[in-house]
Amino acid sequence: MRNRRTALRGAVAGTMATAALVLAAGGASAKSDISFDAGPRTARLGAAVHLAGHGSDDNSTYNRFCVQQRSGSGGWVNVRCSRGGYNGGGSLDLTVRPSHRGQWQYRAVLTEASSPTSKRQWIHQSSAVRTVHVR
Repeated sequence: MRNRRTALRGAVAGTMATAALVLAAGGASAKSDISFDAGPRTARLGAAVHLAGHGSDDNSTYNRFCVQQRSGSGGWVNVRCSRGGYNGGGSLDLTVRPSHRGQWQYRAVLTEASSPTSKRQWIHQSSAVRTVHVR
């Protein structure tokens, strides 16, 4: 009976220690955040479209916040990027004027690189796509 209690106490202590380690490791993960909005949803040709957003990440890489656009079935093109920084990202607040009618899509991306001069960058996180109909 005594050996059984000792084994049970050891199992409980081991489970508690494992749970504490898992919780401690979960709190140390990198946190990133991105927010973006574009408006108005419908605009006339040549009218101003306001784009604003912010992105940040607390990892140790070099991050930049960029706003991208595409029209039709074309690829994404950077409109503008923030200066960027380590453990950061940046924010942008700008106005664009679409050059032709149709659907224009805008999104924000948080890019990641090892340094400001690095040739290799990748998208760490992207926002939802916002569509503006230009008449």
